Amino acid sequence: MKKGTFTAADGSTAGYLFYKTHADADAAAPMIVYLHGTDGCGSDPMHLLEIESLPQYLETGRITLPENAALLAPQCPVGSNWAEQADAVIALIERTAAAEGIDPRRIALTGASLGGMGTFSLGIKYPEFFSCLVPVCGSVKAEQCAVLTRQPVRIFHGENDTGMGFSVVEADRVINAAGGNSQLHFLSGEGHEIRWVYAAPEFGLIRWMLAQRR
Repeated sequence: MKKGTFTAADGSTAGYLFYKTHADADAAAPMIVYLHGTDGCGSDPMHLLEIESLPQYLETGRITLPENAALLAPQCPVGSNWAEQADAVIALIERTAAAEGIDPRRIALTGASLGGMGTFSLGIKYPEFFSCLVPVCGSVKAEQCAVLTRQPVRIFHGENDTGMGFSVVEADRVINAAGGNSQLHFLSGEGHEIRWVYAAPEFGLIRWMLAQRR
């Protein structure tokens, strides 16, 4: 694990965690970018290890990265959101990719709750940047999703997640109607807390995200 900093949207310093497994000198690595939920906001990215998140899952062994793969987890400052931090996050991704031997065609984006909303926000603002999008328990202005046709989208949402609403159902329809490739996993009996999907073998999300290419 590496801990670092980047410049947030307001010019302040924000943090991130970065993981990379054994590097193959002859092959650039794919990378997952993970956007945390509201409970992860703060000024110390080590806090991400104290909440349910991909860094915590990796540290505790709930998920593993295959050989020559990477995970980048920026931290959103308190009082901000991922839509506001979009340009700063893209700059961090590009800097990290250049420094760490990451394949720019194989950068997957995912996030849960606030991070699910952020996954939609960054994907819509940069529709040709990511190899795939996996928003988990998020929401979005569905009509904006017609631009998401350049990469596969897998949407996860609990059928009882009334607090976040169900805009993702229409978003799934809009993406597919525009010629995109969206798959909605509408989880029966589940509410908002569905971050466990990252570790669920029936979905195989980690390897699936790392296998995508734009």
